[in-house]
Amino acid sequence: MKKQIRKWTLSGIIILACIGWLTIENLVINQAAAQDEAPKSEKERTSVVTTPSRLMTFEKRIETYGNVGTKNFSLVSARIPGVIDEIFVEEGDYVIKDETPLFQMDKIKVSQAWEIARQAVAVADYGYRARTATIVRINADLEKAEIDYERFKRLYEADQAVTKNAFESQESRYKQLRAALDEARASADLALRQKEQARNQLIIAQKDLEDSLVKAPITGHVSERLHEPGEMVGAGISVLRIDDLSILEISGLLPAQYYSSIIKDQTMMLVSVNGTAVGKMPVTYRSPTIDSKLRTFEVKSLLERPKEGVVPGSMARMSVLLESRKGVGLPVKAVLRRSGHDIVFTAEGNKAKMVQVRTGMETDGWIEITSGSLRAGAPVITMGQDKLNDGSSINVIGEDSN
Repeated sequence: MKKQIRKWTLSGIIILACIGWLTIENLVINQAAAQDEAPKSEKERTSVVTTPSRLMTFEKRIETYGNVGTKNFSLVSARIPGVIDEIFVEEGDYVIKDETPLFQMDKIKVSQAWEIARQAVAVADYGYRARTATIVRINADLEKAEIDYERFKRLYEADQAVTKNAFESQESRYKQLRAALDEARASADLALRQKEQARNQLIIAQKDLEDSLVKAPITGHVSERLHEPGEMVGAGISVLRIDDLSILEISGLLPAQYYSSIIKDQTMMLVSVNGTAVGKMPVTYRSPTIDSKLRTFEVKSLLERPKEGVVPGSMARMSVLLESRKGVGLPVKAVLRRSGHDIVFTAEGNKAKMVQVRTGMETDGWIEITSGSLRAGAPVITMGQDKLNDGSSINVIGEDSN
């Protein structure tokens, strides 16, 4: 009896196992069938990313590199030839126009020359005064001689009361005094000219004395010492250089084809120096000619109160703005070239729509759409569009707003 019960129990377990296996197999088959029955369109959809088009400002620029220099600088020269006695400033010193002494030239020599010229003026003045006194004296004698001459003339002509010799003596004395007066006047005139000449020489000596001490012609910083004390230099030889760092000048060269596009005080440029953004500033200078060899022309812009680190001698990156306008834009990567036309794809529900467009300027990775039915805000496909055709099924998996 026990053996029969054990046999029935084993048979029941086997039957239950078979039923469980059949149940699992049916579930697997049903799931596979369900998957096979899924719509084929769901499998054929292309995953894409969209970016909304937007209204923005587009700019046509030309990039170039230029130099930073000073608008105002001075090569300070010796005004008189001689030996440099002393230089009062060092490189880097700040100097003030017409106040800060820079260097002294041959002070003893020019001081003595001025003293000699001063004394020459005094001597010439005494000489002129002496000649003037002589004129006064001779003129007094001449007046007396003229009276005597007239009296002797009447006495001689009337009744020859005086001898002819006495008359002739008075006549000769009168004529001699007249000639002496003319000579004294000429001498006094010469002395006056000599006095004026001495004064002019004193003015020159005074100017040389003043020029021997050279003061700063502009306000700025001493950027270079070209000579040292004890050196002999001629007039016009530069001794120091001063740069006014308060106003800098950005200059660069542009290709000749852009000459007519650059308008003084209207065309703008963006400038950066050593990675530091300087700002937007107008072109203040356009060279009047184009270099016939390089086919370039120079442009300049002024920078007042420059930022720390923006100094003369630095290299400047210049982005010259040639044209600017507003329009609908989208990322450059969204535009495809097919059949000789520019096209983009927009997302309309789960379908891709191909739109033919014309493009314009590019700015910072975005391109202008100049014609076509694309509106601002339209979701343009920017990833996966190379696999699409007009009407293709799509699955938008994200949106890039940048």
